[in-house]
Amino acid sequence: MLGEKEEVEREMSNQLQKLEAEKQELQLLVASLQHRLASLEEGKKDAERSAVRLQQDRKAMKKTLNKVSGLLFYSFEEDLF
Repeated sequence: MLGEKEEVEREMSNQLQKLEAEKQELQLLVASLQHRLASLEEGKKDAERSAVRLQQDRKAMKKTLNKVSGLLFYSFEEDLF
């Protein structure tokens, strides 16, 4: 009986060690995934800011192009007459 009890305790101790090792591995994985998620979220924010800046630049360039086109057309009309 005493031998069986010791065997059960040894087996439970081994299982506990395995579970603790697995828990540690999972905690490392979670920490790594959280770090990666934070990095991806920061990249997303950067991309969104860049998209807004590009849209603003596009609008400004379009406005400038319209002005230049109008000036060129006006200048071309003056040259004709």
